[in-house]
Amino acid sequence: MKRLLTAFGIFSITCLFIACGSNTASESGTNTATVKEEKSTFDLDAAKKAIDSTNALLATLISKGDSVGIAALYTSDAKFMGEHMPAVSGRSAIQSAFAGMFAAMGTPAFKFTAVEVSGTQDQVSEVGTYSMADKSGKEVDKGKYIVLWKMEDGKWKLHRDIFNSDMPPMAPPK
Repeated sequence: MKRLLTAFGIFSITCLFIACGSNTASESGTNTATVKEEKSTFDLDAAKKAIDSTNALLATLISKGDSVGIAALYTSDAKFMGEHMPAVSGRSAIQSAFAGMFAAMGTPAFKFTAVEVSGTQDQVSEVGTYSMADKSGKEVDKGKYIVLWKMEDGKWKLHRDIFNSDMPPMAPPK
């Protein structure tokens, strides 16, 4: 029994080191990182391409005022944290938030640019910039955003979305 517990303890510690990506040497002098590790099948470049494609679709849907299509790009438990508004959770609330924004400001043209993408097969983070133009093509806003992407139903979807403007705040109405 004692041997079984000792073997189980060594096995558990080895698994812990492998899972944490440690290169720490074990008591026996062997490097635990040399224990056979499964190769990851996660392809960050493919995830970035999917994110870029979804960002292009998002920009198109915004220009069309399609709040239903936009909400479908978010996970079922997504949070949208737009500027000058409380955070909203879930597709229905996100759809309502976009519909309200379109009613208030129309349907601007957007361009999203991913600056940094990193992550794993479970979650990818994107740091980027955006530019918003009115119907005449004049830039009316620009800023930055962070999106956490999550795989849902076989697709990368926006899971947490927050942004803010680089422009100075508008003067309060007189």
